[in-house]
Amino acid sequence: MPIFKSSDYRTYSRFIENLAMKLTKFYYLKLNKSFKVSNKLKGRGYDPVTSADKAFEKFIRKEINKKFPNHQIIGEEFGHQKSKSNFTWVVDPIDGTRSFVIGNPSWSNLISLNYKDEPILGLANFPILKKYYFNTSNKNAYIFENGKKRKIKVNKKTLLSKSSIFIKIVDNYLKLSFNQL
Repeated sequence: MPIFKSSDYRTYSRFIENLAMKLTKFYYLKLNKSFKVSNKLKGRGYDPVTSADKAFEKFIRKEINKKFPNHQIIGEEFGHQKSKSNFTWVVDPIDGTRSFVIGNPSWSNLISLNYKDEPILGLANFPILKKYYFNTSNKNAYIFENGKKRKIKVNKKTLLSKSSIFIKIVDNYLKLSFNQL
């Protein structure tokens, strides 16, 4: 993981935290209404994209370009905006488009800031749930919910053998226990 001055982390952290709040506000002001859905795969399967996916990505790109005009951006809907910068923002404007389409609130905006292809910050923003998750390293992660910031961590008491995983396969769910694997 690259080493940056703490002031650099603060700059990027503040930006991404403010972006999470702006994205939630943007959703309620502009996107909480009817939208168009099309299929990116055009007859070779189904991968929905909505007018909201595109609007979110345009908004995110505009915000990044205002603050960090030399950084690269890779977005799911509009591709790679290249530059000579070692910083790259990776954007999935609506992760869970199918959930978004059917009105399930579990979709999110996913944004990562990478330096020389290594992630340094990550955001999972859930506008309808009015919360977001933010990490600044592989050791520091937080949830922002109900106006409060709380550090989150992995439960060290749970045994992997007592755990279950859920895998989504098309529209069905499969539950596996680690004892079954």
